Amino acid sequence: MEVIRAGAQWKEEILRFADRIFGDDVQPGGFAELIPDVYGPEAPCDGNHLLVLEDGKIRALLLTEPISFVSGDEILKGIGVGTVSVDEDARGRGFMQLLLKTVREWMKEEGYAFAVLSGQRQRYAYWGYEPMEMRIHMQLDPGNGKHGLRRACTDAEAISFTELEEGGEEEGLAYELFTRLSLHTLRKRENFVRHLKAGRCIPLVIRKNGSFAGYLCDSVRNGEHKITELELCDMALYPAVLLAYWEQRAPEGFSVGLSLYRTEEFSFLEKICGRYELRTGHQYYMADLQAVLSFFLRAKQRLTGLLDGKWAFRTEGRLYCCSVKDGNVCVTVESGEVAERWKDGKEWEKGELVRFLFGPSSAVLTTTGAPAGWFPLPLYLPDADAV
Repeated sequence: MEVIRAGAQWKEEILRFADRIFGDDVQPGGFAELIPDVYGPEAPCDGNHLLVLEDGKIRALLLTEPISFVSGDEILKGIGVGTVSVDEDARGRGFMQLLLKTVREWMKEEGYAFAVLSGQRQRYAYWGYEPMEMRIHMQLDPGNGKHGLRRACTDAEAISFTELEEGGEEEGLAYELFTRLSLHTLRKRENFVRHLKAGRCIPLVIRKNGSFAGYLCDSVRNGEHKITELELCDMALYPAVLLAYWEQRAPEGFSVGLSLYRTEEFSFLEKICGRYELRTGHQYYMADLQAVLSFFLRAKQRLTGLLDGKWAFRTEGRLYCCSVKDGNVCVTVESGEVAERWKDGKEWEKGELVRFLFGPSSAVLTTTGAPAGWFPLPLYLPDADAV
């Protein structure tokens, strides 16, 4: 038995193995259609998989795809862990534990601050993956369209949708819209549209009177429509775009996925939607908590501002000291005798801590001493970036 990082020559065998293990969960078209940016015909699939081999055959594998967040001129490097697969007759032999251990060692060597995956919670908790993020799911039924959207705007007839094509001028315009966001993931211009097709989403150009006005991702599963991503040149068009989308593509109703910091969209939808839910998102392993804290505190400072203040806490034998003064964010870490002498606050179990920092528990656990409004931090991975 050996563990290798697979080269491009393994691509077809990786696809056959993963499609067989996941079966109906990835049909039709298998992973090549489910994540075309990673497994499609033009994707090299070179060096981004770890394999467990026995007698030259794949017995287990996982994908390690770079995922980074961008805020201002800062980049936070991470990886997405996906396509987690073990052959049926090899389960229970510790192959996936071996691969996840290898991922953690590799992350440390390469300087990755976090990893993210989806799956059964307890299965990955042993390796430090915790469910976090704050995600808002807003549902609109036909009545909300008729009595809410139609009353909110009257110019939807000027809005049209066509599929966003790869390689065209409008792909570049959509990419520029995305990269103007104060907080976004790192994507490539040359495969932007293909990237948006993850999960079999349909990227659409939004036009007003024939001119480019933005783009959206239309996800259709079991006949239900969901807008997973929507960016506009002029946010004043938001009501008209939703009305046109309902009338032209989703007359039976649809949902919208939002991050907590998309306050303008939430403010509009909250007035007219049938219902909405606050959810946790993916599971994360925070390999470099100092880097992650620093990045997202500064990102939140740019998005909404932070009150001046200080907060210190201890976890895993380290003392973290966070401060904000005049908009400047500082996060320092002490260990050893300095950390041991500190007795002024709560000792956190790391899983509880990261759920507080990034998830809904910060709205419930009010006796932590953290400054008002600092948490939760604006961690949100768009559906198109999840592997």
